[in-house]
Amino acid sequence: MLTAGLDDQVRRVYKMLLSEPTWGLEQIAAGAALTEGEVRSALDRLTELSLLHGTTGGEGALLPVNPVVALGPAVSRAEAELDERRAVLSRDKAVLAALASEYEALAPGRSSDGVERLDGVDRVRVRLTELSQRATSEVCTLAPGGALSGAALEAAKPLDEQNLGRGVRMRTLYLNSIRNDVATVGYAKWLASRGGEIRTVPALPMRLILCDTSAAVVPLDTEDSKRGALVIHHRSVVRALKELFEFLWEPAMVLGAPETAESDEPADRDIALLKMLAAGQTDESIARKMGVSLRTVRRHVAELLRRLDAQSRFQAGVEAVRREWL
Repeated sequence: MLTAGLDDQVRRVYKMLLSEPTWGLEQIAAGAALTEGEVRSALDRLTELSLLHGTTGGEGALLPVNPVVALGPAVSRAEAELDERRAVLSRDKAVLAALASEYEALAPGRSSDGVERLDGVDRVRVRLTELSQRATSEVCTLAPGGALSGAALEAAKPLDEQNLGRGVRMRTLYLNSIRNDVATVGYAKWLASRGGEIRTVPALPMRLILCDTSAAVVPLDTEDSKRGALVIHHRSVVRALKELFEFLWEPAMVLGAPETAESDEPADRDIALLKMLAAGQTDESIARKMGVSLRTVRRHVAELLRRLDAQSRFQAGVEAVRREWL
């Protein structure tokens, strides 16, 4: 900037030279309440900006120059350059708007009925990034499937940090099984330290991402999220899915809270397991929804049978109803 360095000290020296053109260094310093070193620095800066002109009488006097004459041409050039940059920026914005319009109209999966179809995991990732960056208030996520890979966790951090920095609230529900994975717990604590909210539950019905109240992303196939996803924009559907999220969120356990010791009362995991057994779901399906191995599901079932003093799953269901667990 042309006027960079024209601080109060420099302006005081310039004003002093205007009012007392015959004063020397010591007098200027005294009159401006500055040291001689500060006056010399101010004179150097004024000379650099061509605001002082040396006399030809050999006395070494410096005469102030009209700032409009000294700096006016340079300011005019800078203004012209700024106008040119603004014109270029205006053209760039017009091109960007046109491209964005074409993208919205022609991108694969887009439709006018409020539902987008995204085939394949790569298209889903690109669209999720776009929706997340556009979020203004909140991103809510149901994340079944157990522990995440280290690469996936690291890749998620920059966008998470950017959203949290913009004031976007981020809430994520994981399965209780992630509490046994050091990397995932570390990521969850990192996110929580920056304002994200993490809770866990025994089971989750599906993968879901909600961006504000304008978009819900659900898998094409709940058993295989890699096939692709649907992006739903219908407000009534988005609101219903938000209610589902809140229903699951409210009783969920904050990550880092201590596990409760076994008691006569059923844990959330026990209730979830009993409900899935009562619905006739297979052990394989239960394992997928709880994000644990088939062996772990069978161990949980065996523990339930022991606690309920039951010899079969049917008997366990009857006993759970009698105890008012269900």
